[in-house]
Amino acid sequence: MSPGFPRGASRGYVLGSLLPFVRRSLPVPPWVLALGVVFALAAAIVLPGLGRPGLWEPQERQLADRVAPPADLAAKPKPTTPAPPPTECPRTQPEDATARTLTADAAKLGRDLSDSDGGRKLPLAMMALVTVLAAAGIAMRFTGARAGVLTAILLLSMPLLVMQARLLTSEIGTACGATLLVYGLVALARPNRRSWWLATIDLLIALGALYAGATLGFRGGGMLLGLIVPIGAFAAAGGLGVPSIRAAWRRDSVIPTLPALVATCVVAAMIAALAYQLYELRDVGMLIDPKDASPMGKGAPRALFGHAVLAEGCWSTSLGGVWNANDDIRMVFDSTFEQIAYGTFPWGVLAPVAIIALLRDDDQDVRGAGALMLAWAGAAWIASEVFQRKVTFTIYAGFPALAIASGVWIDRVLARRARGDRDAMPIGMRLVALFFLLAVLTFGLDMRAFPDRVTSLLFGGEQLAYPKTSKLLFLGTKNWPVLLGVLTVLPFALSLVAWRDADHPHARALHVLCTRAFAAAIAMTVVLAAFWAYAWHPRLSVNLSSKALFETYRSLRKPGDKLVVMGDLGKAPHDYADGEPEVVQTRDQVVKSLTQPGRVFAIAPQTELCTLHREVGTQRYYVLDDRNVRNLLISNKLDGATDHNPLAAAILHEPPEGIKQKPKGRVVWDNKIELLGWSIPERMERGDKVKVTLYYKILAPVGGTWQVLMHFDGPLRFNGDHKPIADRCPTSTWQAGDYVVDTHVMSAGGGATPSARYDVNIGFFTGSNPNFRNMPLSEAPADMRDEHNRVKIMSVALE
Repeated sequence: MSPGFPRGASRGYVLGSLLPFVRRSLPVPPWVLALGVVFALAAAIVLPGLGRPGLWEPQERQLADRVAPPADLAAKPKPTTPAPPPTECPRTQPEDATARTLTADAAKLGRDLSDSDGGRKLPLAMMALVTVLAAAGIAMRFTGARAGVLTAILLLSMPLLVMQARLLTSEIGTACGATLLVYGLVALARPNRRSWWLATIDLLIALGALYAGATLGFRGGGMLLGLIVPIGAFAAAGGLGVPSIRAAWRRDSVIPTLPALVATCVVAAMIAALAYQLYELRDVGMLIDPKDASPMGKGAPRALFGHAVLAEGCWSTSLGGVWNANDDIRMVFDSTFEQIAYGTFPWGVLAPVAIIALLRDDDQDVRGAGALMLAWAGAAWIASEVFQRKVTFTIYAGFPALAIASGVWIDRVLARRARGDRDAMPIGMRLVALFFLLAVLTFGLDMRAFPDRVTSLLFGGEQLAYPKTSKLLFLGTKNWPVLLGVLTVLPFALSLVAWRDADHPHARALHVLCTRAFAAAIAMTVVLAAFWAYAWHPRLSVNLSSKALFETYRSLRKPGDKLVVMGDLGKAPHDYADGEPEVVQTRDQVVKSLTQPGRVFAIAPQTELCTLHREVGTQRYYVLDDRNVRNLLISNKLDGATDHNPLAAAILHEPPEGIKQKPKGRVVWDNKIELLGWSIPERMERGDKVKVTLYYKILAPVGGTWQVLMHFDGPLRFNGDHKPIADRCPTSTWQAGDYVVDTHVMSAGGGATPSARYDVNIGFFTGSNPNFRNMPLSEAPADMRDEHNRVKIMSVALE
């Protein structure tokens, strides 16, 4: 059934086998119980612990400081500046703008409710909660209560839902508004006819959802993303009003098809209004031939009938941004595709299959659900692509449609199984299971290989570096999504593959196996949802927020201790330090503060450590917390804490002691780097991890960015090439008088590397294949050097 068509036979609200014991023990309608389960699950995932992780820096911190600074600072009078004269063509967002202002307004509201990180995020979490409830309601309208619970669970496992509920760089209002709009329209097309009072309540809820959805949608995504997409999707799935015309022609009732007709008229009017406003904002003097280069120097704009009209660059109050004359070439197809793939992992992979299956279903209601979800997800994708290319970055807001489609389809599969339909599990379902498993494994491995893409889902072109050292229990944090994703879909795939018809000799045992496998898949989906909220986000916050640094400082400080902060941390010191620190601008000020007699704590950028280490000289200093990817907590006294300074044993100011393996003569590269010795085991087990250490004396500033060349030459070559000192201090920072101790862990060959003796040759190189360049040798014994400026230092036995 399309949303504008008559409802047909009632399918009822049956939880089926999902929670049978609860259904039998509580005398309440199944849909009431289902909504209670959905609310409890959603609240447990998105609400607790909002304030525990700090604000990710710099993007989330900068947004919070700009739109919702601490209440006591925001209340201070600001210097007044003359207001700019009003203009008909504002280039930036006007103060009275409403479109795409929801995130900032929500942060301000949360700040006023509770002046804390958690307070600022609370309105976003509440919108995520409403999104889950509305999506579950849509699914219930089509097939029943169980579909609503399944939809909610799948939606809660999607990073785009959970992370937008917990990060201020969120556009959850767009998705929330769209889901409420679709729910309201579906409720109008499928009214409750059980009694007049239920019908009245249902109508009021639908109208309230439409009002709230329109408000949130416009304020969250503007007219295009927030209103045209969901209303247009409903209109398209309802036949764009054609069923109403056909019903009137046949003198049938047009009331069931009226919502789709109204939606069609409304979306047509909005498209016309938006197009007219953008046309009014054009530059009438810039009607140009597309063969001419753009005056902005970015190529020719898109043309129609041989000419193109360039935008003036004025702010559109309906669009919520500036329609640019030229495309943003940084935003390509992958920009939205990666958001969908990673942001809906793992169940979003199943959505295309689910939509196709729904469109081919023999039930009219289910076909209508498939058509609506296809139109909604597809329209959101197209609109996001256009918006990112022509306006600015946005977050894909059609992900609830993918969860609804998958939830409704899975409910249909379970219902057919329960009825004993012979086509409940067609042969093609085995291919679906294989596709689902392999696709999730592929995307999971991609998320592991490119974790920066996952941490940057909500940041657009501004990549947020994944902290390489982040670990959760016994694995790197980036490994957990692929592990949990596979553990989630594997039992689900088994429940599809192992099912057999009732006439199979082992049907009963296989049915029990499939039921338990499906239950395991649902349970793992809940675990995955909790992982994003309670593990992924807070674990990465330790590295991406300065809150952990300040927590370490507060745990170690004593009365009279001083805190110095170098660099711009925004309002983080105000929020996390329990007092105003001394803010300094230069490295010299940090070094001077560390020489004071009392205990001093200093927070300085990670990038300053190499130079600071050299300038401190013989003055002892300690790194008390190095977990943050941008800053370090330093002190001039240890006082029982642990020193995490990576340079304490890597760059010395005195010659290193205990060097056992030394060259026979003097070895110097480019009159700048002298080899003092090395520590390399003479015997290695093939494939083992081996620690090698090289000792250098720096004779003159090195300059450039050189890597260490380390070749093990024998029947085959394996190498230990690496960036020195784990890339903490590039060679460009090495200065005369430094003693460098470079420790590196390498793999001793591979499975195909034969056992033999191998000559160890070292040097320095720069560039990449095929343009390598080795640092020239200026001095070395003749029997150690070769024509490639390498030095043979020893031989090892690979066993």
